[in-house]
Amino acid sequence: MQVFFANLIMFAAFCPHPHRSALHGGALEATAKLHPMSERMHFGVATADHQCEAYDGNDDIRDLWERSRGLTERGRATDFWNRYREDVDLAKGLGCTIFRLSLSWARLEPEPGLWSDAAFAHYRELLEYLRAAGMQTVVTLHHNTWPLHVQAAGGGAGMLDKGFPDRVADYAQQVARRLGDLIDYYVTLNEPNQLVYGFIKGFWMRAYPMPPGQPPETIPEEQMDAVLRLIPNLLLAHARARAAIRAIVPTAKVGANPLVLGLPRWIQKLVDRSATHAKSPAQLRKHASRIVQAGIVENGRVDCSVAQIAITHARMEQVLFSEPYFVTHAAALHAKNLALPASFANWKVTLGVLESSEASESVGARFPDATVRYFADIASALEALRAGSIALLYSDEALVAPYATEDRAIARLPGYVRHYAVAVPPGHHALLDAIDRAIEGVRQEHPEMPHAHGRATVSHIGRTAPVAPPDPQREIGASVAQIRKRGRIRIGIHPGVPGLCEVDGRGGYRGIEIDLANAIAREVLQSDTPAIDFVVLRQNERITATRSWLQIFDKWRRTLAMFGTLIGTNWWNLAMLGKLPEFLCPRECIGALDFVGLDYYWGVPSIWPSELQRLGAAAECRYAQAPVWPGELERILRQAHEHFPDKPIVVIENGCVTSADGFSRAAYLAAHIDEVDRAIDAGVPVAAYLCWSITSNREWGLPFDDNSDFGLYHIDLDNDPELRRIPTDASSRYAEIIGKHRPSA
Repeated sequence: MQVFFANLIMFAAFCPHPHRSALHGGALEATAKLHPMSERMHFGVATADHQCEAYDGNDDIRDLWERSRGLTERGRATDFWNRYREDVDLAKGLGCTIFRLSLSWARLEPEPGLWSDAAFAHYRELLEYLRAAGMQTVVTLHHNTWPLHVQAAGGGAGMLDKGFPDRVADYAQQVARRLGDLIDYYVTLNEPNQLVYGFIKGFWMRAYPMPPGQPPETIPEEQMDAVLRLIPNLLLAHARARAAIRAIVPTAKVGANPLVLGLPRWIQKLVDRSATHAKSPAQLRKHASRIVQAGIVENGRVDCSVAQIAITHARMEQVLFSEPYFVTHAAALHAKNLALPASFANWKVTLGVLESSEASESVGARFPDATVRYFADIASALEALRAGSIALLYSDEALVAPYATEDRAIARLPGYVRHYAVAVPPGHHALLDAIDRAIEGVRQEHPEMPHAHGRATVSHIGRTAPVAPPDPQREIGASVAQIRKRGRIRIGIHPGVPGLCEVDGRGGYRGIEIDLANAIAREVLQSDTPAIDFVVLRQNERITATRSWLQIFDKWRRTLAMFGTLIGTNWWNLAMLGKLPEFLCPRECIGALDFVGLDYYWGVPSIWPSELQRLGAAAECRYAQAPVWPGELERILRQAHEHFPDKPIVVIENGCVTSADGFSRAAYLAAHIDEVDRAIDAGVPVAAYLCWSITSNREWGLPFDDNSDFGLYHIDLDNDPELRRIPTDASSRYAEIIGKHRPSA
């Protein structure tokens, strides 16, 4: 099947797609025209509890996740809890007639079975305000976050616990009983098909993308076991919640909003086949290795590289990184008599930078008018600085600080903070887990090392006993098994940085990185006197030395992993259609929906691996690099109508960051709404379109910048204590589009 799949991918890559030529042409200036049928469609906006409501001191699962992983915490967020009237008024001013919000389950049920009358009263006031503004309401119950006591249930099983569906049903019953007279649409679970990534991670992923994650040493089969427990539990939770709601409000409209990717239709059918034709859980467990670990263990020059390598997005495309073991900053080494300007924007100077360094990736943006010379090693760069052929050496502070003298000064520059980590090839998670254990041990001896957080999980919540140490008889992973069979570990180093890695004058090396390398060897080889081969690497070899010729197949391997397993299917809608085997979808869940909800953001018109890899950018939250394909939205809506001909369709989420793939946010909205209009003209009953989101928000722990800002109204979350809502071109365009659909408004 893999060979067949790969051959089809190669064939499709050379086949033109009818939408490709229209991907950008004309779309940037698209403006929705008046469509008679669309006059009955509601336009709206959305918010989400964790992303917009201010933190109140009581943790939900995301608060703990962000804190433990060192992500951006929500803090005040947009303070929607207190300022919802302002945002509702903004939505009304745009012409919106529908508004989506999410309830905070953690606020409503702070303890098991204890319901907060005050929190329910707050949401009732909010919903009443929406009603007074003339808007329909869409209410989400579980928006990618849940109370800590829900995660703790079943000894820390959380959503995997057998009692989870009934807990969701009890919650839904309370909402329907207390607020049901003010709710038009219920979304039980936000993007349920994405929740699997809290339990399984691809071989190219450094960490679990979302909570709760799993303990270290969780092998591929165990990860898939968790997914196979999760999927039916989510479907049962939805079906039982719907039953509980409709027992109180018989006419309630209940659904969910799976995230739908834009893929060529034939490939989506082929991908879905892996789910609809699954014979048994055992068969799907075997598929797990395709996504969790690389099929063949790579043999690079080194097993891992401990060589002042900073974690960057570009490098995460090539290797896996451990927890960080060192922190550094941008810096400039220069003659003391050189006065640095207040701004580097127009500074015409000749400067040096090391090849394959972190600084080389940002030098153009920081010094746009400078002449840049690149050096293979620091010795040649220092010689150029001494000779005066460069005015300064721009690099990481850790690399240049040791070379400050009476004549040379070091200046720390604002901008980036870099974390050094150990690099290993993709798929070597067993080796990575061993390295992280070694880092934790060395951290006790070097308190200056940063706190671990990059691959942390919250899987410990509710566990009645600590996670057992690795069983020596347990499968250890091919990467570690290969090193143990060899009896030696090959570790790449880059000497020349005092304190980190330098020659000790006795034929060896010393520094934090050497201490760490020795600890890694002891952990991997399970020996107090391990055999280590130190391999000295040049600046531009630190990453490449870990990889083999197999890296040329990286894009193909990821493609097969992402779209050749159950994880890549739209299993939620397949379940609603009754097309999944019963071990994935209990029969009571089939057809348990009153409307078809969907989220659509990104798509690619071909499955050439470079295109599909851009979809991976969205999965890794690099939204500004994600691929935009408006034309696919019409097909998705038409297909939804074909599958569920008697159900209204609601676009629950569609939106864009400041710009992506050549589209501004305003142009993105115009192009996608134009496709919604086409679908309506073809007879698709689209009841509503909601833009994500009304304002800037805290986008799931990301730093706040143009890559994470989806807001029609901009809020400077980090620097404006007043959290002012500032109109954007997108808000003006959206109001114009709504007005053209409703000329009488």
